[in-house]
Amino acid sequence: MSRTLLVFIFICLLQFGCDSQAAKNRNANIVENYNRAVNKPGGNANDANVNQANANAEKANEEVPTFENAAEALARGNVYFDTNRVKQAINAYKQAIQFDPELAEAHFKMGVMYALIEREEDEKPILPVEEESTTKKKKKKPEKRASEKHFENAIKAYKKIVAKDRKNDSAYFNLGRAYNKLNEDQDAEKALRKATKLKPENTVYKTELGATLIKLARYEQAVRVLEQAKKLDDANSRAEDLLVEARSGRKRVNYGKDKKKR
Repeated sequence: MSRTLLVFIFICLLQFGCDSQAAKNRNANIVENYNRAVNKPGGNANDANVNQANANAEKANEEVPTFENAAEALARGNVYFDTNRVKQAINAYKQAIQFDPELAEAHFKMGVMYALIEREEDEKPILPVEEESTTKKKKKKPEKRASEKHFENAIKAYKKIVAKDRKNDSAYFNLGRAYNKLNEDQDAEKALRKATKLKPENTVYKTELGATLIKLARYEQAVRVLEQAKKLDDANSRAEDLLVEARSGRKRVNYGKDKKKR
């Protein structure tokens, strides 16, 4: 073998060794940088999600304390209500009602919480059940749901409040909302009209009345009320959405009337 060839082979081996070492160094740097990123606070992108999930789980399993009076139980129940902790809210409101069986707000908000649970149950798939026999059986009257019972109790309680204080606009408003939950829309309209009469500048009252008028297919009236609500508060997005629905309903009704005239 010539001396020139030996020198060439030696240079190639030397170059290969250097390249391999450089590659190893690069890989080591990559691993080290990754470890630093994972171990430093906020380095792992999943950390925030995991921590949030753990926090939510702790909230969901939080034990509800025993309260000493209705006001304390109601206040804590409202905190649970606003943060969508259904079981804890129900527990707190139950305690509030034990202190004051006619506490309207507790009954109303318990109705809302139970309605959420019932809606989830309704959305579950129903498995087919085999009929036990072909003999005729008397159909049992369906039991009232927990939400319905509490909305009814809320109505009774709010009616007592307005009977004592005819100028209590908030009680009339909540009475209307409770009627709405039971789809008793005509009674809801009456209560909400009294609330808006007492506080004509309240955009929330007018918006709720507008929504009820839509349910009653009284679109022309709904448009007028919702336009007033929007004028009182231009940022009232619910009134804006309902106004679109009311105008659309009015258009359909007018089209039907025009078609009959032809």
